[in-house]
Amino acid sequence: MQTEQEIQDAAKAIISFADTYTQNKLGKQNDQSEQESIQSLIDIISSLECLKDQMRMNKSYKSVIRIPKLYQSLSALAIFKIGVILTDEINEQRFMVRHLSGNCLWHTQICGDEQDQTELVRQGYGRMMSITFCTAGGKGEEYDQEIFNVLRCIYGFLHALHYGRNDYGQPSQQPLPLLYPVSLEQIEEEGAIEEIEAQMKTKGNQWSIEHQANLAKSPILNHFIN
Repeated sequence: MQTEQEIQDAAKAIISFADTYTQNKLGKQNDQSEQESIQSLIDIISSLECLKDQMRMNKSYKSVIRIPKLYQSLSALAIFKIGVILTDEINEQRFMVRHLSGNCLWHTQICGDEQDQTELVRQGYGRMMSITFCTAGGKGEEYDQEIFNVLRCIYGFLHALHYGRNDYGQPSQQPLPLLYPVSLEQIEEEGAIEEIEAQMKTKGNQWSIEHQANLAKSPILNHFIN
């Protein structure tokens, strides 16, 4: 019971924060002080970490994806803008919001069953991954890691939809061929295929982005060849 309450409390905070962020973004409001922004980011990071831990330890991903508006909120925060005009501290906090939000969705991707994957596609998971990937930007190890992680998610998601999943330590999943082209279309619409091709030329990176980009491109090529 306590676990469920913790999930509900974290979800409520995440949804509220995402709603405020979306409204401010649409209205181009920026009247918060820097200190208020930092504190709100610290609070939402705590809620996201709580949700991530509950999903990982208690296999609560199925109940999480069905909480009204939570998936949309996580998707919005997974593409949280990192602006050059912001302070380094705020940018670092925003990057962590992006990372944790994407991580919560990733747990559903790798642990969910066919019904969960169907819901992810219906909610536009391919589009969200593409936007996250195309707006990663920046320099440094943490940004390289984000690019690597999203490429891994794209490959894993498309591969599981096309071939199914029978990996050690993860729930098995039957192929979902009807969802595969839908996800490809979502990815293509956001320009991620061109960005993946650009990353295939990346050299000398400790995260092996070039190799991961080639893996991410392989199911896309297989679709068009077949």
